[in-house]
Amino acid sequence: MCLLTSAAVVSYHPPPAKGRQFYTKVCAAKMRLCCDFRAVSNRWMTLSFGFVQLLYLVFFLSGASALLFETLWFRLAGLTFGNSVWASSTVLASFMAGLALGNWLAGRRAPKSERPARLYALLEVSIGVSGLALVLLFPLLTGLFAPLFRMLQPQPAALNAVRLGIAFVLMVVPAIAMGATLPVLVRALSRDSNGFGQLLGRLYGWNTLGALAGAVLGEAVLIERFGLRGTGAIAALLNFAAAGGALYVARGLSTEPADVTNEENRTIPAGHTAPLLAAAFLAGAIVLALEVVWFRFLLLFNDGTSLAFALMLATVLLGIALGGLAGGWLFRLDPAAERWTSAIALLGGFAVTICYGSFVAPGQPSGGTAAIAMRNVSLSLRLMLPVAILSGVLFVLLGRAVERKLGDATRATSRLTLANTLGATLGAIVGGFLLLPHLGMERSFFTLAMAYGLVALLAMAGDRERIRTSREKLIIGGAGAFFLLPLAFFPFGLLRNYFLPSVIARFTVDGSRVIAQREGLTETATYLRLDLWRAPYAYRLMTNGHSMSASMLPSQRYMRLFVHLPVAFEPAPKRALLISYGVGTTAQSLTEIPSLESIDVVDISRDNVELSRLRDFGGRHPLDDPRLHVHIEDGRFFLLTTAQKFDLVTAEPPPPKHAGIVNLYSREYFGLIRDRLNEGGLVTYWLPIYQMDAKEARSLLGAFCSTFDDCTLWAGSGAELIMMGSKGPMRPVSADVVSKQWRDPTTASELARIGVESPLMLGATFIGDAAWLKGYVGSTPPLIDDFPLRLSYRFSNVVDPDLYPLLDRVAAQRRFAASAWARRVWPNSLRLGTLHTFPLEAGISWFFLHPHKPMPAEAGDALRKTPYVVYPLILLNSDERQQELALAARKRGITDPFSSWVLGIGALARRDYGAAVSLLRDAERRSPSPEVTADRKLAEELSAKP
Repeated sequence: MCLLTSAAVVSYHPPPAKGRQFYTKVCAAKMRLCCDFRAVSNRWMTLSFGFVQLLYLVFFLSGASALLFETLWFRLAGLTFGNSVWASSTVLASFMAGLALGNWLAGRRAPKSERPARLYALLEVSIGVSGLALVLLFPLLTGLFAPLFRMLQPQPAALNAVRLGIAFVLMVVPAIAMGATLPVLVRALSRDSNGFGQLLGRLYGWNTLGALAGAVLGEAVLIERFGLRGTGAIAALLNFAAAGGALYVARGLSTEPADVTNEENRTIPAGHTAPLLAAAFLAGAIVLALEVVWFRFLLLFNDGTSLAFALMLATVLLGIALGGLAGGWLFRLDPAAERWTSAIALLGGFAVTICYGSFVAPGQPSGGTAAIAMRNVSLSLRLMLPVAILSGVLFVLLGRAVERKLGDATRATSRLTLANTLGATLGAIVGGFLLLPHLGMERSFFTLAMAYGLVALLAMAGDRERIRTSREKLIIGGAGAFFLLPLAFFPFGLLRNYFLPSVIARFTVDGSRVIAQREGLTETATYLRLDLWRAPYAYRLMTNGHSMSASMLPSQRYMRLFVHLPVAFEPAPKRALLISYGVGTTAQSLTEIPSLESIDVVDISRDNVELSRLRDFGGRHPLDDPRLHVHIEDGRFFLLTTAQKFDLVTAEPPPPKHAGIVNLYSREYFGLIRDRLNEGGLVTYWLPIYQMDAKEARSLLGAFCSTFDDCTLWAGSGAELIMMGSKGPMRPVSADVVSKQWRDPTTASELARIGVESPLMLGATFIGDAAWLKGYVGSTPPLIDDFPLRLSYRFSNVVDPDLYPLLDRVAAQRRFAASAWARRVWPNSLRLGTLHTFPLEAGISWFFLHPHKPMPAEAGDALRKTPYVVYPLILLNSDERQQELALAARKRGITDPFSSWVLGIGALARRDYGAAVSLLRDAERRSPSPEVTADRKLAEELSAKP
């Protein structure tokens, strides 16, 4: 057979007249090579090219499936084990440990396999079956493990150890199979040592391209359309298709050849690969640590949605894939390309520094979803792509160097992937737990860039004999210069002086200034303070590039109503739970409820809670209240594991479209809250309708109202609405109960400061009861864990016109008049007064929806027809805190025109028209403006009337 094949080659390429002797030697070499592969049939020789391309496609499908399964497992594991940084890290460590174990087992078992293509097909089937089983099993395990987690919750170390063990056992089968696929496929395709570099690069590249496709399609299309279980089924089908392709290749061969060992290096001790494997370990650690730092940095400029994370991940995968393919191509040009490993590592460090130093902070995002997505891609490409490409090339070069040392392709691939995977595991942990919290982003970039120099030294030590010529030494020396020069001039201070100011610029136009910044385990937190007359007026907490919470009047209003609204119906709650601390406004309101005996606060970030110490609460800090207990955990896991019951639960988690947050708005999550309530207990929950379209709002309302039959919707401030629900039917309340808070001087003062100066004004925040809300939701499916992207990645700060019915106060007044719930629960003696108060609430809503617009006509009517003080003050664009600071400034001798205007508005709201006219005339004379003139005319008009 070998003779016939060689003869066919010779007959197709007739030897030239000259050089016949050389050509004869070539033919003889081909014959020997063919005879070494005695197991290879004629069919393999004629079809091997097509089979190889098919196996590349197979590995592409395998990569797509793997990324889909990883995404699904990590989503579902977060629901079972929690989404805290410790829980996420233990799940990641468990998965990576499974991959590493698969790498190791493949190195021991795959070289003995006579039919590696069939073994590969078996691995793909096992991934598909076990992966889908895990997707289906995770939701069932949540309740099963809850008692165990509840018992271990007071012992964090033991809890994390159990999380690690359970996660490893659950994911061990599919993770081992995933880890074994690359060495086994190398075993199936490897023909000779010289072709190993090309083969490894192509397989690595195509598999990573498949992962890229899985990352983007899963987040943008599959999960939204088919849900988690449906996407799991699609991932399993991809595995089965990959297995079918591998079996087709296996049937196309009568038998499959064994690996061809590298005879030249067969006797080299395996220990000599230690420096190369250490380089692979460190390279994997650097890339994963960089990914953690990159993502944190880009979140300063991105919106933080799941799609944004998917696009950032896709950019890294694209770079690694292109690098893998480029590495294979290099071996086609230069069979000894591994001699450039050190140079590539040095260029990697150079690229880290240059990409960071040359990064230009973008402006504020604008346009639709596609425009914002393209902006995110552009930012990711500029920062990450060059380094990711070099990382992919480095992996292939190190693999070829290890293979040349070991003389065995399968074992080399196994050891390479084992070292790289273990390094990646360590890198992710080091990046999140050590570098960012202790060094910060900028020094982390510098440290990781420097670490590439160590990779270069290890690669040089492990393969020194390949660097012989002066040209080679000169090229590596040049790469070293490229590496060291930018490090010597590393742009320290760029983050503090350029990037962070550009991020917070839109929040400092009012004069706010940064008083603290902290790069913690979960986010980069920035605390801002706005001063008036050298005294603190308001605070803002930013996490990454997003304003997460603030203490301005609009925020104060709805955050305090989270507490005071349910307390009007349940006047003596004993135990309360607050999920998400923010800047502490809601916590302060809870501490002002005298009946509360215990207040539990759950927040995922210790840094955010501690930064609130910088805020002046004008009295005792809520964290100093002995009834208050802080738990650093994610809210869902706390509800799952706590045995406590509460009379009141209130929550304002991060925006629902931020990555990993949607499951804090699902029907299953609301069910956990309901289970933790005492009978008759109440829950209030944030509904930011400006961050979703009408269908998404209906889906979220449907999830809430399908859990709490007696659900209602209330106005907070502008488009910040409040959902309220009860465990069991709400009991009727008397006017005496509702009015209790206004008889308490402390709570009455706090309610007045947010414009709720009477029980009638509280009742006028009503939007709709359960009957109306269920009709409004209609046939829209509720938001559930299996379909998290029903609340999609699309993000906007503009209210959808289809949501205006929720903001129409005239329609809300009609609904209140017709509501069976209002007739049953709200005191009859307050019904008529409440109905007449709805127009006042309309003025408040108008102001919060359109801040800093010309004074509405309602301000004058409020002054003429109501006894309220704060209500007209708000309509005139001031508030009680501003009044206090202006008065204190006057006492210190500060008489600027702004303080005159503020105090003039205050006098007008108190109906002291003479003082108002005098102060406003002074402000107008010293700093004329249309707004001040309009206020002065109103004061003069009112002062002229008896």
